[in-house]
Amino acid sequence: MKTPTVLHLDIDAFFAAVEEALDPALRGKPLVVGGLAHERGVVCTASYAARRFGVHSGMALRTAAKKCPQAIFRRGRFHLYSRISGQFFACLRRFSPRVEEVSIDEAYVDVGGSRYLCASVYELAARIKAAAERETGLKISAGLGRTRMGAKLACEAAKPGGLFWLHDEEEFVSQLTMDKIPGVGPQAYFVLQGLGVRRGRELKEKYPAQWRKIFAGPHAGGGMERGRPEPANPSFSRETTFPEDIRDPGLIHSHLAYLLDRLAVHLLREKLFAGRIEVKVRFSDFSTFSQRAALPFPTYSYFHLWQRAQPMLRSLLARKPLALRLVGAKVEGLQPGRDILPFFSLRDEQLTAGIAGVKERFGFSALRSARSMLLEELYPLEREGMVLKTASLTK
Repeated sequence: MKTPTVLHLDIDAFFAAVEEALDPALRGKPLVVGGLAHERGVVCTASYAARRFGVHSGMALRTAAKKCPQAIFRRGRFHLYSRISGQFFACLRRFSPRVEEVSIDEAYVDVGGSRYLCASVYELAARIKAAAERETGLKISAGLGRTRMGAKLACEAAKPGGLFWLHDEEEFVSQLTMDKIPGVGPQAYFVLQGLGVRRGRELKEKYPAQWRKIFAGPHAGGGMERGRPEPANPSFSRETTFPEDIRDPGLIHSHLAYLLDRLAVHLLREKLFAGRIEVKVRFSDFSTFSQRAALPFPTYSYFHLWQRAQPMLRSLLARKPLALRLVGAKVEGLQPGRDILPFFSLRDEQLTAGIAGVKERFGFSALRSARSMLLEELYPLEREGMVLKTASLTK
């Protein structure tokens, strides 16, 4: 049997767990993070107690309130979640230089080169898990496997808060129902159900070629290849659903300016440069449009982000004579370095870095643009920024 070299870790019900850590009275109660019960928007995270009532991430807040009327709703503190996420990943990198960030609360760790730190790879996994839990103060599920797929499945089996070593990945997958097998999408699942294939072992017996494809996917290769660099985060995004539909272009621009300000500070903190920016809008009839444009050069400058985003937002607003429900922005093409031609001025970047330094020391709200100050009439202002109704933070 080959020694497992991939460890997958996932912070259990991340946002809800943070809220419970800050307010222990919430523990054991159905908790929904993402907004208040009467507001528009979707559930970001539901505690395990809320999940027992059928509440899950992505569900409309009002639907969640109907399914679980006794649930406690919180808007969330996304600046705090981001900070704890950074502590989580920093802790993992103390054990291995190869950490692949999957989302804000989960990662793959290559433990192949670190396995001699402990008597066994399982003991090493337990040590990493314990260190991450001490660092964050949260429960973490962990799974060991020979491949990413195996480690992910092991982590799911370990929830909540356990550690599971998946010895025989093929045998384990053969026991799963088709909707639980990685690589089987909704359409394939529908077709296989019609063919009478309910579990992996039935797929293996009736359609061996399809079965082999499961173990030839991008996450099924042996371990985490040494020759392949750690993949960069493909994008960062921020978006928010308004408390009520908005027609005022100035107020819509103010929301976008605030979201770009947060993106610029996040890019600087992560020491990354963005090559493209995308603006997204959703109208009151739920129709959604987006536009993307390249930046003049890879940058974290708020001013360059705003210069590119502003005309795209105007173009998108002209699509329909309707009020707006949501606005968002995303930066892509992220890279840790760049080559700058000598005639590009870095003055705007230096200004962004100076402003970010003040925000880092005294809180995000210490310096605010005139545009974003218009939002103070709509949202509470805290040290770390506006408390938007349904803020979204993704990696």
